[in-house]
Amino acid sequence: MDKLKTAPMDASFGTFVRKPSKRVTSDQSSPTVAVTSNATDEWVEVGVVGGVYGVHGWLKIYPHAQASQGGGALLHVKRWQLTNDGQTQNVTVSHAKLHGGDHVVAQLVGCTDRDEAEAFKGWHISVSRTDFPALAADEYYWVDLIGLDVVTETGIALGQVIGLLESSAHAILRIADSKLDKKGAQAERLIPFVAAHVTDVDFGKRQIVVNWEEEI
Repeated sequence: MDKLKTAPMDASFGTFVRKPSKRVTSDQSSPTVAVTSNATDEWVEVGVVGGVYGVHGWLKIYPHAQASQGGGALLHVKRWQLTNDGQTQNVTVSHAKLHGGDHVVAQLVGCTDRDEAEAFKGWHISVSRTDFPALAADEYYWVDLIGLDVVTETGIALGQVIGLLESSAHAILRIADSKLDKKGAQAERLIPFVAAHVTDVDFGKRQIVVNWEEEI
């Protein structure tokens, strides 16, 4: 292949790395808004409701990924699935926009009151995998790479992708190794996600083939 790259911001829903937020607490009540038909798609969590915004039922949302890493999913997809303590609601978004640089504010269809919005505090937001835009050749959604096995070109297993990092130049695969390092801790590899080191991504075999040394 000529090159490997992550999808650009306007086409990628990013890593979806879960970032714990002490600002969020669960609300046990079950709010009622306009609900879409039940979905049977694969849902990917992209954020959490941190509170309310204004007095007209808008929600303040903290994305799990920065905007440059796919937080824009919350702006482009109109179908959300909200979950909390075993409860699930599929809702429709009427408006969504970036606010304050690190979060999104949105209004759901049928939710026009601050008290109604308050009941969603602490609920987790997922979007359907079927709503992801199609990608160009050699573009990958980060969420699809997490969990893949990583092997060398000679078939030596190096570990499993547990996350990705974003540098100014390219993405970097975080790989957990079954071996322990010299200090007895869980070993971890960092491999740049570029063609010089990543020679194949095979979703059928659920593995990534890399040009990389076995030793950590």
